[in-house]
Amino acid sequence: MKIAIAGAGPAGSYLGALLSGKHEVVLFEGQTEDRFTSVCGWATARGGAKELLRKVGLNFDDYLLHKGKEMSVSAFNSIYKISAPELVTFDKPRMLRDIAKGLNVHYGTFVRPGDLDGKYDMVIDASGPYRKLIGPVQEPTDMILPTFQWLVRYKDLPFDDFYIEPFNSFSGYLWYFPLGEHDAFVGAGDVWKKHQARVEDFLRRYPPSERVRTMGKPIRVAAPRSVFPHRKGNVVGVGEAIGTVYPILGEGILPSMYAADMLSQSLDDLDSYQRSVLSKFSAYDLSYDYIRRKMGHTDNLLNSFLPAVRIFLWFKRNFMITGVNPSLWDTFKVLRPRLKS
Repeated sequence: MKIAIAGAGPAGSYLGALLSGKHEVVLFEGQTEDRFTSVCGWATARGGAKELLRKVGLNFDDYLLHKGKEMSVSAFNSIYKISAPELVTFDKPRMLRDIAKGLNVHYGTFVRPGDLDGKYDMVIDASGPYRKLIGPVQEPTDMILPTFQWLVRYKDLPFDDFYIEPFNSFSGYLWYFPLGEHDAFVGAGDVWKKHQARVEDFLRRYPPSERVRTMGKPIRVAAPRSVFPHRKGNVVGVGEAIGTVYPILGEGILPSMYAADMLSQSLDDLDSYQRSVLSKFSAYDLSYDYIRRKMGHTDNLLNSFLPAVRIFLWFKRNFMITGVNPSLWDTFKVLRPRLKS
């Protein structure tokens, strides 16, 4: 097959590498090769990433910047310590360039609707929240968070491990992710667009020795069932374009790569691919519904307590994918399910 992939992020580059040698694949990436980067916190789970990169002949440990042990969560006027044995930061831009090495990538090329019509057997929309080719989400329950972060440098890091501040409204959170001995990302995303103010407040409390650069992009936290359609004609969505960001963590690197892996195995049966996505990421829909009820103040004992238990059980079974391994009490302290009507 002749396959075009729009976007060389985690989903697009990984899918291209999986299909290379089996199909005629072309990737289109809007960033130029010399300025290619990735606008996010560069955090993911080591175990899951090692498994995925092994399939394309790479060793994830070659890209590690910081290995976590625990995550400090500042919420509701308290700080909770959550076990994070698999959570790491890594050099994401270098990893993505290495995944795409040897592939036919057209850097500096923005693809617009109609540009690829009639030229390929299949077109993959891996353009993240923008859905440039598959078109806008038709569901009214889509949700996009604007994000903003600083790459900062400290003489002495204020925290030697991961630190986050969920907002009381459940509309987003602030993150501090260490990137080695002196560097860190400090960023935030917020539906109500107070994220930049929260970042500045953190940097006033913990002033860095240098502010290196800023970056920001929207992220989709809506889960797959809130992001239809997943395909249109011969255009198929993958990754964040179809809702593979875990709403509670904002992590979409590994989920997008897992979705790419599923698509690579189902090119001849796209109905099966969609069923697989909805099944594998059903826990994302559960978490997204939970957050929306919290934001809308419509949570109660019935729709809050049991979903919180299910979210906890999902974390326990999938800490090699999430990187964190909270206790039930940790989960309740952060999610605050209603325990009485």
